[in-house]
Amino acid sequence: MAPDHDADRLSLPVDLDVLIAFAAADSPDADAESAAAGARIAERLLRAGAVSGGSAALGDLGARRAVMTVPGWSVQPLAASSDSEQTATRTVQKQRDRELGIEFTRSPAGAEQTRISVHSFGARAAVGDIVRVSVRLGAERAELLVVLYAGDDGTLTGQAVTRALTMSEDLEISLLPGAALDSTHVSAVTDAVRCSLTAGRNAWRRVAKGLPAGDPVRAAIVAGLS
Repeated sequence: MAPDHDADRLSLPVDLDVLIAFAAADSPDADAESAAAGARIAERLLRAGAVSGGSAALGDLGARRAVMTVPGWSVQPLAASSDSEQTATRTVQKQRDRELGIEFTRSPAGAEQTRISVHSFGARAAVGDIVRVSVRLGAERAELLVVLYAGDDGTLTGQAVTRALTMSEDLEISLLPGAALDSTHVSAVTDAVRCSLTAGRNAWRRVAKGLPAGDPVRAAIVAGLS
């Protein structure tokens, strides 16, 4: 199959005056068919410019991440049994987002902790990518990072148990490429490693091994493992 050079052409600055002039050319050898083709090309490129904000390169669109909003969960107590055993609270919140390709699960984990589980069923994520759970705490916004790794069934998954959030907060879930982690994430990375279960901690170790000595993210992972 011949390579598609549309992306290269669309990433270049477009002189709209030239395109319009081309579409309306009335030179002796420009027939109606070529003029119509020029108009179609101009219209397509104009649409691409509008989608990308006019000046942004087409590649910038791929960096924009969809966001899944997860509302706070109202915990409902359920009777554990009918033989007068102590009433237990057993709540699981599960939500899927097709565009993001993520299934998010939140449940109580005891001792004022919350278990976060994420599974990827789409093509957006890869091993080592990060599911970012953002929560507003008062006037500030905190984030929990969950690293993705291949589970026993081969699907991408990740888990964390944390006191940083409960069942009641409104959350925003997004995907972050593992390579996008930098010095601005070091505190969140250290907390994420400490919140991870064994498989997750091993996944963070693999991320650290792929980073050069002295990298701030590598140092943050090591701090979380210690």
